[in-house]
Amino acid sequence: MIMDKLEHFRYYQRCVPEIWDAVRFVERVRKEQLPEGRYPVGKGFAFVQEGQTRSFLEADFETHDKYLDIQVLLEGSEMWEYADKADLTVKTPYDSQADIEWLKGSGEKIQMKPGMFYLVYPTDAHKPCCHESVPTSYRKVVVKIKIDKLLHRVDTNRPGQKKQSWSW
Repeated sequence: MIMDKLEHFRYYQRCVPEIWDAVRFVERVRKEQLPEGRYPVGKGFAFVQEGQTRSFLEADFETHDKYLDIQVLLEGSEMWEYADKADLTVKTPYDSQADIEWLKGSGEKIQMKPGMFYLVYPTDAHKPCCHESVPTSYRKVVVKIKIDKLLHRVDTNRPGQKKQSWSW
């Protein structure tokens, strides 16, 4: 998981070159005030989303195997919750057509402000578009980057996939 101000995206461009496509698209959304919807972006696609946040209790964690998510808050306020997938339990098994698995458990709640982004990998479970106590409005961009286009290997921790071990 990476979380930072959008203005610092260059720090991460070496490991995720497609982040540049995401930033250019966000600039286009701001400049042209693009409406909600799905748009082609680089080697992936993006959604422009607007809505009201939901309670953390109403949401489940999600993970994706085929795409990285880059979520950029443009306007309003939102909180999201992060957890390592290994620390959660499966609620709905992975659907390869929709590229989503639903999980339950608890993690760390994080406040987003306009101009911030977060990037999540397949092992990064996330609950986007939430609030602690009072619903808020938000406008955001979610860019999906195809994992097989990355310069580095990404593990999904699915059965049958060779696990990568690290020693510190």
